Amino acid sequence: MNESIALGATIAAVIIVPGLANGFLSTLGYPAVGSLVWALGYGLGVVLIWYEWIRPLDITGPEGVGLSEEESSRDRS
Repeated sequence: MNESIALGATIAAVIIVPGLANGFLSTLGYPAVGSLVWALGYGLGVVLIWYEWIRPLDITGPEGVGLSEEESSRDRS
């Protein structure tokens, strides 16, 4: 449960913080800087989420499921 709260808070921060910074900088007259901050913040957040939560997942299929050796050797020829 703790990990899901951390993931949710991180996702919210990745979306909210760069968006607010973009809006704030745009109202100050720096729309290009705001867009750059938004792109970097959002991009780095996506990389962080991938690195911490998605990359470690073992998403390979189970062993022994699929064609038998005889069937797979027939398919290769």
